[in-house]
Amino acid sequence: MNYNASDLFELEKDNFKTYPLNIDFKVNSIQRNDNFQGPGIYFIYHRIELIYIGLFYGSIKNNDVREQRWKKELATITMRGLQVTMNEASNVSLNKSHNLSQINRRPKGDFLTSKNRVEFADTNWDEFKHLSFLSDFTFYWFREDKNLNRTKKQLQRVTKELRDFYKPTCNGYNCA
Repeated sequence: MNYNASDLFELEKDNFKTYPLNIDFKVNSIQRNDNFQGPGIYFIYHRIELIYIGLFYGSIKNNDVREQRWKKELATITMRGLQVTMNEASNVSLNKSHNLSQINRRPKGDFLTSKNRVEFADTNWDEFKHLSFLSDFTFYWFREDKNLNRTKKQLQRVTKELRDFYKPTCNGYNCA
């Protein structure tokens, strides 16, 4: 199944947080929750470009791929999320960026971004700086067939093969 991000999420701007890391991605409860239960593999497209391939296995506490993975992906890929944090490599990319070098970096948080995501956000910043960017993202969700009964390790291997074949930018291939 494919889903447009603007149908899945609402953007909640926090005016008390430092721009641009001032957006909370709230899951829109209109979509049925059981459509998003894991395990499965997902593809994220920005317009027509495949930018990320991910795996979701889920947990006993929360098995919703939107809550556990997709909102984190959007927050870090766009560099707009409230909880985005940097590591050494992403800090170096931020310092070299044309549009993001002034970001007030957070040392701790739940959503660790990467060098590749910073470069992608910097390249697309003219779009991401506005709050209308969600409609340009599409998620393709391939829920695992329960009859196949594959292990997490088996799904990880399939995901790696897909990444190696397609080489999506935000997975670390073909960096901007």
